[in-house]
Amino acid sequence: MAQKLTIFGAIAVFFYVFHVLLGGWLWEGYRHLHQPISDLTAQGAPDRGMLTAITFLYGICSIVFAASGYLVFKRFAPKISRAGMLVFLAMHIVSITYGLFPQNAPGAPLSFTGVMHLAVTALIVPLTILAPLLIGIGLRKDHDFKVYGQYSIATGLFILIAGGTTAIFFAQGWPYFGLVERLNIGALQLWMLVSSLLLFTMKQ
Repeated sequence: MAQKLTIFGAIAVFFYVFHVLLGGWLWEGYRHLHQPISDLTAQGAPDRGMLTAITFLYGICSIVFAASGYLVFKRFAPKISRAGMLVFLAMHIVSITYGLFPQNAPGAPLSFTGVMHLAVTALIVPLTILAPLLIGIGLRKDHDFKVYGQYSIATGLFILIAGGTTAIFFAQGWPYFGLVERLNIGALQLWMLVSSLLLFTMKQ
């Protein structure tokens, strides 16, 4: 049963990509290359209610995937990989609180919810890096999952570099912040898609 539920990771990725594309299409003037994704669900965003509902579905599906992935890992994966999936689960439990703390609208003064949004982000970032790293370290020598283990380590390192670059772009107010952020988040979404399909199709 747990293995069948791992398909929710792929479903989660669909919801995430759908909310980004739909939000950008509905918001006339929104610039994917320059604006953060969280602008789509920020206070005062034109379609915030609908897009927040979609991201909530993304969060629920991600939690189901991470929990079921942990149960599948318990059958064969080392403790460090199981710990990595628990970190991934914790990350999505925390990230679901984004709906309670929307980002401030672009150019608006920083409010309490805006501060909390940044605080949640600061908590999520290390978890985002640790999850694929720990999973990869545990599976890198496994005969059947060696390539996946190496890919997971590479993903964690890429997110570390891309995340730091994203933070610099944000702090400096440089253009193309949206592009850099999407490389960072896109790497995580691709990793979850690959992980989901790998576990779902794995021979029991």
